[in-house]
Amino acid sequence: MFAGGQEIELYIDNLNHSGEGVGRWQGMAVFVPLTLPGERVRVRIDAVKKNYARAGLLDILEPVTGRSVPGCAKFGNCGGCSLQHMDYAGQLSAKQELVRQSLSRIGGLGDVPVMPVLGMANPWHYRNKVHLQVEEKNGRLVLGFYEEGSHRLAETVSDMSQPVSADCCCLLVDRDLNDIAYKIQEILNSYGLKAWNRDTGQGLMRHVLLRKAAGTGQMMAVLVTGPGEWPDGERFASELAGASHGVASVLRHINTTPGSRVLGGSTFLLHGRTYIQDSLGGLVFNLSAESFYQVNPSQTQVLYQKALDYAGLTGSETVVDAYSGVGTIALFLARRAGRVAGLELVPEAVEDARVNAELNSIHNVEFHQGAVEKLLPRLVRRGLKPDVVVLDPPRRGCHIQVLETIGETQVPRVIYVSCDPASLARDLRRLVDCGYKVEEVQPVDMFPQTSHVECVVRIDRK
Repeated sequence: MFAGGQEIELYIDNLNHSGEGVGRWQGMAVFVPLTLPGERVRVRIDAVKKNYARAGLLDILEPVTGRSVPGCAKFGNCGGCSLQHMDYAGQLSAKQELVRQSLSRIGGLGDVPVMPVLGMANPWHYRNKVHLQVEEKNGRLVLGFYEEGSHRLAETVSDMSQPVSADCCCLLVDRDLNDIAYKIQEILNSYGLKAWNRDTGQGLMRHVLLRKAAGTGQMMAVLVTGPGEWPDGERFASELAGASHGVASVLRHINTTPGSRVLGGSTFLLHGRTYIQDSLGGLVFNLSAESFYQVNPSQTQVLYQKALDYAGLTGSETVVDAYSGVGTIALFLARRAGRVAGLELVPEAVEDARVNAELNSIHNVEFHQGAVEKLLPRLVRRGLKPDVVVLDPPRRGCHIQVLETIGETQVPRVIYVSCDPASLARDLRRLVDCGYKVEEVQPVDMFPQTSHVECVVRIDRK
């Protein structure tokens, strides 16, 4: 056994779900950030737990050929990325292996075919949404990202006004959003505003949320504040809109909660509209401040097209889109199906979905508000007989009642869109136990330079 502070040499076998290298010492797993499979490294033990240890990298004794020089000067400090030190082909291979391992280890599904990950031609500046912290440094407001595992800002992330380089902006965020973030920072400072203090509850500015509709170029800025007075809010918003082409919505969201939650209060319009409009795959979507919407527009089309291909619709099917959000997948499916029912818990998302259906003149879709695990059994009891069920749950996966209802109803085909290989493996195991066969798993790289991977899965009734 070893203790904190001890230095050891390790061989890195693979990556874990966080993108950390995993080696073994005296039978115990040791997690080491910034390392790659196949490397021999020297590390210092930082913490020892019951079943694993964590270590910091001291030296790479034997590097692998897939190691890359990170493009961002803050990589390893800012918590936004975990794989910039790995070439992109290696990232895709590692994510495919992560999905395979999760299916085998958690679900006992080692024989399921996992296809090569569908990646991006240019895996940079893909994020159409960004959340920035607001703090004070040297008497000025600074926008930026927290360092990994802390509430300290990565210092230069907020300086986004210069041409793209390693130390000026986030290399994952859309360039227009990088630019508008800097402009917001400078305009806010011209008004002499104070940042909200989490310890005292004093100050005004808490967070900034930015969103861009890639299909139209429209942008939204949400200024999350404390409950204090902001008499110059509308003047600020007009100045921002004048300085940034494409800003169609500026909102103030008043958050009175003491914790780190970003949204959850009241939203007020400062400039433009309460929503922006995007176009995706020939459809139009209105997006409000709290709408869930995929953050990688080009890969979203890849993801949804694969789901549509797997569904194999001919025009007559009844389809259920469970966890339907603002209706994106449901509306894609409705153009090929006879009837679509979207099920969603969040009332605001259901309202957005209904508006989006009207915007696109799609009338063979209906949206139901409520918990999916309650709605689906209720609709089935009322006579709903789906030919295809699409599951797109949150990271924790599906409620067991949803999977049991699918099995009891003997739905012929299930399409599962997953953002977490672990919960996917668990849910697939349950479907297999209910009489289904997992035909194919297609990973899609929605988040290059990070360890996250999404999957689309085709599951058929045996």
